[in-house]
Amino acid sequence: MIRPIGWLSNRSDQAGMFIAVGTVAATFQRTLMPRNNADQAVITGLSMALSYQIASLVNDGIEALAAVVLAVRSRRPGANVSDAELRTVSLAFSAAGLLTGLGLQKLFSQRDDESLLPAVGRTSGFFLASASFAGGAARALELAAAEIDQRQERLNVSDLPLSIIGGMLFATARDYQRRQREAQFDTGRPRHFSPVLSLPLGVGVGLILAGFGIGNRLLARRIGTTLDQFLPGGDRLWSPIGRVTTLGLLAGGIVALAQWVYSAIESKSEKIEPAYEKPPTSELVTAGRGSHVDWSTLGFKGRRFVATVLSSTQIEEVMKESAKDPIRVYVGLDSAPNPEERVRLAIDEMERTGAFRRKLIMAASPTGTGQVHYGAIGSTEYFSRGDCATVAVQYSKRPSPLSLDRIWLGRKQFRLLLSAIRRKLYGMAPGERPRLVVFGESLGAHTSQDPFLHTGTQGLVDGGIDGALWIGTPHLSQWKRQIHDTDRPDVDPSLVGEFHGQEDLDALSASARKQMRYFLLTNGNDPVGYFGPELLIQRPTWLGEPESRPPGVPGGQRWVPPLTFLHTLVDMKNALNIVPGEFVATGHDYRANLARFVRAAFDLEASDEQLERVEQALQENEVRRSKRIASSGEQRAASGEGQVAPRAE
Repeated sequence: MIRPIGWLSNRSDQAGMFIAVGTVAATFQRTLMPRNNADQAVITGLSMALSYQIASLVNDGIEALAAVVLAVRSRRPGANVSDAELRTVSLAFSAAGLLTGLGLQKLFSQRDDESLLPAVGRTSGFFLASASFAGGAARALELAAAEIDQRQERLNVSDLPLSIIGGMLFATARDYQRRQREAQFDTGRPRHFSPVLSLPLGVGVGLILAGFGIGNRLLARRIGTTLDQFLPGGDRLWSPIGRVTTLGLLAGGIVALAQWVYSAIESKSEKIEPAYEKPPTSELVTAGRGSHVDWSTLGFKGRRFVATVLSSTQIEEVMKESAKDPIRVYVGLDSAPNPEERVRLAIDEMERTGAFRRKLIMAASPTGTGQVHYGAIGSTEYFSRGDCATVAVQYSKRPSPLSLDRIWLGRKQFRLLLSAIRRKLYGMAPGERPRLVVFGESLGAHTSQDPFLHTGTQGLVDGGIDGALWIGTPHLSQWKRQIHDTDRPDVDPSLVGEFHGQEDLDALSASARKQMRYFLLTNGNDPVGYFGPELLIQRPTWLGEPESRPPGVPGGQRWVPPLTFLHTLVDMKNALNIVPGEFVATGHDYRANLARFVRAAFDLEASDEQLERVEQALQENEVRRSKRIASSGEQRAASGEGQVAPRAE
């Protein structure tokens, strides 16, 4: 005889497991990026655990409310009520919760440019309806099983895990719907994971997290029992408060873990790579001859930045014209104690190297790790024939998703840097001033756009910015949203454009391209351009009607809270799985289109033949750099000093 799983004897947990199993099918949706079995297992497990927790919490509230109503009706507020009565009233409240949830979704139907408040109401309705449906289904199955057992003495249907069986049937129906959508819109789109392998892994992850849920429920019940000793209402009334308390303790543990991870990542970035142990000798780069910036303070991204500067010989070989040696200035987070000192150091380096005597200055804001895209720098140095200077100031040592708390610092430093550069330029004769352009990738795009918040394109014009190129701008950038508001008096649509690829650039007329000065390049399937907290409560525009979606967004993907948030988060991880030398334009990888957009955004003269040679040279340089890093790591490992894994910048 199959006996019920002990921790499923609680009706709130039965409802949680019903919806957790029932939502598994949606986790297998095709999304922006292909993912592997481990990714899918994590998504499935987290989705099951979150669904379980939300449904259990809501149904705890339903049972608490039912207990209060029954106690008040009996005129004995502290009295216990029978389980049969509680089940019947809870079933009625589940039906009411389902209708209320559906009503909230109807009342707050999504509209264009809505505020987040209606979205909160609508999504709350979604969770209330889902949890109430699961609770009602679990209670109805329990009632039906009890009725069958009463009529058929030999059967013990109540001993079966009915909530799991019901959830599986629900999941089967949902999976059929998913397959139908994908067959209509996404046939042939890569998936890369095996449902046969990832489903058991996901269930395993879900069970581990459900184990936490068991402990969470037991602790919540203990808290509820303790509160019941001092406050009226019964332990059922205080159980939801216990759940909230335990979730708060979990949140505190996650924050502490994050701080430990941050510290580990930052300390790793300070180590000097075997491939770039020695500082450069050129006086035209930071940490070179005559520089006052110490090599060890640049971080490994900054050391790569200055060590891989192109030479005039390399540029001449590709462009077939005479060239100069370019200038690269980089100030690390550890190079000076505060933003003002770091910017002052950058300006000193620019003066020392002669940057203000070049025809072009590119001010670049790094990514979270401190990287400035070598393809953008290299393209600029090739197309300008080396008559350029690139300057960057680091604001973080962590990957961009872990550096969101440093946006304010990146914004402040970049604003200070631009102001300091402009002061120098305004002190020069107009005919002698170099052109000033801006570049930013990923979080660097965000931090280099923020200085122009609430000023539209006019802020760039007033700031003397002759051109700008931003690639992979994060969704969180408010300036990016503001420039799409063509009703703003400070936005000139002819000066700025957002592009998904080369096709959009080619579609511009010659006059439109000549007038445009500020370019945003965002791949249609780049999750960085879409990921934000709003995904938890609001369907994004990029998941609108299938025919209107950006290129690369699956037509069959549906918005499901909180699943879409998890999917897009994992997609961000997979958006930069690059192969050195294989330039593509997908996800967060912009190498295939970068050189031609540098040429257009910075208005640099180069023929199509020269463009092709530059792209080929960038690919070859990337492969050589990757091999150098790998070879140096192997040599260091052979000498017993540890290995640095090959990594493309």
